[in-house]
Amino acid sequence: MALSPYTPPETSQLSSEEKLCSTCNAVIHKKAEICPKCGVRQRRPANKSVLLLLTFFLGGFGIHRFYLGNYFLGILYLLFFWTLIPYFIAFVECIVFLFKSSDTIEENYTAHDSAMVLVVVFVLIIPFIGILAAVAIPAYHDYLKKSQVVAEITWLEQAKKEATSYINQEKEFPTTADLESRGALMSKENAMIESHPEELYLQATITSDNEEKTIRLTLDIQTGKWICSPGDPNGMEEKYLPKKCRSGR
Repeated sequence: MALSPYTPPETSQLSSEEKLCSTCNAVIHKKAEICPKCGVRQRRPANKSVLLLLTFFLGGFGIHRFYLGNYFLGILYLLFFWTLIPYFIAFVECIVFLFKSSDTIEENYTAHDSAMVLVVVFVLIIPFIGILAAVAIPAYHDYLKKSQVVAEITWLEQAKKEATSYINQEKEFPTTADLESRGALMSKENAMIESHPEELYLQATITSDNEEKTIRLTLDIQTGKWICSPGDPNGMEEKYLPKKCRSGR
């Protein structure tokens, strides 16, 4: 009696290169992804080794859940990976999968290509993010430092105006106390300004990154101009200073 498409043949009749279609029971090639009779895509059993690797190394991001087709759980893992909770759950799952036989995993779990796509994306994007961070973080730090320096130089310029006014009136370079008595602010959070009448300069000291750096405005008695430069000691690095305060300007 001939077998109908829905009557599976005896297992002994199948060769090592054949399998039954999961929908119509037709005999198809073992590696066939789509049944030529009914056109239904065949179930692809999960591979234990792949599942363990994804769970152990990328389980905190839920990649193993995408591999198993559990997209909702995979998205939850991705959303909350920063809490580290998915990492602990994935570690427990990895132990569970480790003690399951390959046959059990192949029988109960289906592999999906979405995880492989995510792995490729991670492999390509993570190094890019690392390179971007290595460039962006120092650049951002420099930007913040330059912004702070510009603010302090503006403050130093205000003190210079008070000093110039004092010199015009008193015919001598003011002390720090003289400027304070005129209402010039000589100190604020993380910064202070001092006057040095002996050497004719004003100097701002900025505390940043747990270290003190100085910026100086010196009066050229011959030209009457103020010269901006790194202070002494611990002068501010020139890369953070505006062009007018650099030695090579």
